[in-house]
Order: sequence, then structure tokens, then C-alpha cells
Amino acid sequence: MGISRVDTVSIPVSDQRQALWFYRDALGFELIRDHRGDNQKRWIQLAPKGAETTISLVAPFAGMAAGSVQGLVVQTDDIQKTHHELSCRGVALSEIVTLDSGRFATFHDPDGNGWVLIEAIVHMQA
Repeated sequence: MGISRVDTVSIPVSDQRQALWFYRDALGFELIRDHRGDNQKRWIQLAPKGAETTISLVAPFAGMAAGSVQGLVVQTDDIQKTHHELSCRGVALSEIVTLDSGRFATFHDPDGNGWVLIEAIVHMQA
């Protein structure tokens, strides 16, 4: 059998309400689940529209600190358009950088968890 895919990545946040607003309203992720357990712990799960891998916004646990996750990568087909849309929604992004492999910009959530927005360049083979 073996491992077949990454299902969920836990993002440690200090304020789940604020993080939910950022990921759902500013980034446009879809809310999949918002559940409070018996012990009042809250499980918030989101994903970009159509994505297979999800994120969970969790209170820090097991040595995780809010803002400690860095380098998560999300992809777009049009980085210029997405950069503009996110900026209009209040997301502070870096300038777009162009490399041989594609274009990218970086941003952080309110706790400092770091993300990379990429637009991959497809090279046609002759």
C-alpha cells in the first residue's frame, strides 16, 4: 500500500477566528469543516477551491508555535491577477519574482505562517 497523498497540513494559529477570516475571506479558501469537540477544541479545515490537500487551523500543540510553519506553496494559473485580487482583499504580498522555473510572490498569515504563491512555467519540448 504505502502513503498515497498529503491529506491535511496543520497551521498553528493564535486566534482561530482571525485565521478563519484570513484564509476564507482574504485568500478565498473554502470552509470544509468547523467543529467544536466536547472539550471545546475547535477543528477548522479549509482548502483552495478544488484542491485535494486541506489545511487545519489549530491551536498550537506538541511543540508547534503560532507562525512557525514556513514555505507552504500554493499555485495559480495567473499570478498577476491573483496577486492583484489578494492585495485588494488586504493580503500583503511581496513583489512578483520571475525565475526560469516560474514566477512567485510570498505572503504571511496574521501569525506569520509563510506562504509562496507560484505560477509555474511550462516548458515545451521540441
